[in-house]
Amino acid sequence: MTREQRRSRHPRRRAPRLRGDRGSVSVEMALSYVPLMVLAALAVVACLRLASAAIDVNSAAAAAARQASLARTPGEARAAGADGASATLAGRAFTCQPSTVTVDPGAFVPGGQVSATVACTVRLEDLYGLGLPGTITIRGTSHQPLDTYRGTTAP
Repeated sequence: MTREQRRSRHPRRRAPRLRGDRGSVSVEMALSYVPLMVLAALAVVACLRLASAAIDVNSAAAAAARQASLARTPGEARAAGADGASATLAGRAFTCQPSTVTVDPGAFVPGGQVSATVACTVRLEDLYGLGLPGTITIRGTSHQPLDTYRGTTAP
């Protein structure tokens, strides 16, 4: 028997092809990875918003303490500190609204210390899909020494 006769008598069986899995990677990418990437992008935006607000709050607290340390009376220190913080936070309504400023002049004597605390509410409820709370409050405190050789009355 020749080789060709054997082939025709016993045809070679081929393994069945799996045609049902063709294109499944594309579907898997569309259904699972894309939503995960969208959630990851929203998480990055939330982290950036919180970091930006923390930087703004700490800057406002430093400005408030600096302005308060230049005042001559405790009342002027409170007003100057509030003005310094609000000037620093001007234009930051998207990340930091509303904000409160507390200036503690202490004993307000030469060589003393003035402290300012700024609290800011950051909105996160507009970042849908993350399940974050509606708002988070961020606080920043700064201390500024009063000049040892300063007078307490205006020149």
